[in-house]
Amino acid sequence: MSHKIKFNLNKQQNKKPLEEQPNEKISISISTSMESKKKSENIDKKNIKEKKIFVKPVLLDNNLYKQFKNHNFSKIDLHGLTVDQAHQKLIEYFSINYKKKNLFHIVVTGLGNKTNGEEFFTGKIRRQFPFWLDTENFQFMIKSYSPCKIQHGGLGAFYIKLKSKE
Repeated sequence: MSHKIKFNLNKQQNKKPLEEQPNEKISISISTSMESKKKSENIDKKNIKEKKIFVKPVLLDNNLYKQFKNHNFSKIDLHGLTVDQAHQKLIEYFSINYKKKNLFHIVVTGLGNKTNGEEFFTGKIRRQFPFWLDTENFQFMIKSYSPCKIQHGGLGAFYIKLKSKE
């Protein structure tokens, strides 16, 4: 349970130096649960009117690999595709599996085949993948992700858990 704190600081029209001005009191009011409930209902009504849907961001879950031990999962390999082709293929793949309620997936992006100085993970798709997860297309379907353990592809692959369709 979190409380919101509001500060109301009145600006004085005095142009006196700070030393000559009286100290102002700051009051903090914590609204009751009924007040905050009414405020949230008003916000919800505004959002419905504006027809905006807020989607939760995709979470980085470092313990996701544990769920892959007990569940069946599908694998998609993006080797040999351009960045745009991989992006479109992932949108289609996740859309189909989201509708079918297949929750667990491994996305193989690859590590890239060149080193760039001290950087080893130079694969274009691998670099773009976390940014794609921040887009609304993916946030709607994907609940969490994590880099894979070595037995499932290592750092060149990601565990993905889709949201269960409600």
